[in-house]
Amino acid sequence: MRKMLFKNKCLPSFLILFCSGLLFASGCKNTGQHSPEGYALDKPHRTELGKFLNEISGICFLVEDSSLLAVSDSKEKVVQIDIRSKKLKDYTGRVINSGSDVEDVIKIDTSIFLLMSKGILVEVPQKSKDTAGVKTYDLGLSGANDFETLYYDASAAGLILLCKTCAREKGTGVRTAYRFDLRSRTFDDGVFFTISRAQIKTLLKNSDAKFEPSAAAIHPPSRRLFILSSAGHLLVVTDTRGQVVEAYDLDPEVFPQAEGIAFAPNGDMFISNEGKNGPPTLLRFTYLPKGKKK
Repeated sequence: MRKMLFKNKCLPSFLILFCSGLLFASGCKNTGQHSPEGYALDKPHRTELGKFLNEISGICFLVEDSSLLAVSDSKEKVVQIDIRSKKLKDYTGRVINSGSDVEDVIKIDTSIFLLMSKGILVEVPQKSKDTAGVKTYDLGLSGANDFETLYYDASAAGLILLCKTCAREKGTGVRTAYRFDLRSRTFDDGVFFTISRAQIKTLLKNSDAKFEPSAAAIHPPSRRLFILSSAGHLLVVTDTRGQVVEAYDLDPEVFPQAEGIAFAPNGDMFISNEGKNGPPTLLRFTYLPKGKKK
C-alpha cells in the first residue's frame, strides 16, 4: 500500500513561541519569542499528511534510510513516511489489536517498540506481517495512568516512558519517568527520574501552565531532552535526568496538537501534529548551528 501525501509547503511568517537548541552554562532560561539556536521556527517546511494519519500519535527517525516511522491512535500497524518522495507505505502488517490506543514508536536494532497509553510496551519484530513473535511488557502501575511518550536514551541503555498523568503523581508536583532495560527486557523497580512542574511554571512565569508530556526525543548535538506537551502548548528542555533547563510556549496556530517529535543525526527536527481544526501535519526544521551558512 502506498498513499500520496499532500503538497509540501512553507508556513507564512507566524510568530512562533518555541525554543531550545544548544544550551549554555548560565542555567535555566526562557528566551520568549525567539527561535532556538540553530533553527528558524518561523519558517517550518510543512507537509499535510492526509486522513490515514489524522490521529498521528508518535514518530521516530530511521537512520538507515532517512525516513520516519509513524503510528496513529486508531490504526493497528506502523507506517513509514518517505521524507523525500512525500509518500507513505505500510512498514508492518496488523500487529496490535484494534482499540489498543498506541501512542508512540521507537525502532531499536531489529525490533519496533510501541507504547500503549496504559504503560504497556509492545515489541514487534521488524516488518512483521501479523502478531506472530510480538511480545508485551507491562509497567504494572496501580491506579489510573496515561502515557504518550517513549524515547530511547543510549546513555541509560534503555527506553524511557514519561507519564502524561499518573495516579502516584497526585499532589507531588512532578511528572515521572520510568526506564525499560533493553538488555534484560524488564522495567526498573523504581522511578528513573522526575521533572518539576513548579520549575516549568517559574520559567514561563505562568502559574497555570499545563505540562502533560505528549512526545520527547534527545537532541543529538546537545544531548538535551526535548519534551512536547500538547496540553498547554509547551516545549520543555531538560538534561537526560529530568533537570529543567528551558521552557517555552508554542504557537497553537502552528502546533495545534503536537504529538510527535524526532531528530535526524544532524539535528534536523521533525514535529507531527494530529488533525485538529485542519489536516494532520509534519513540520521539518533544518538545523543550522552557529557559524554554518545556509
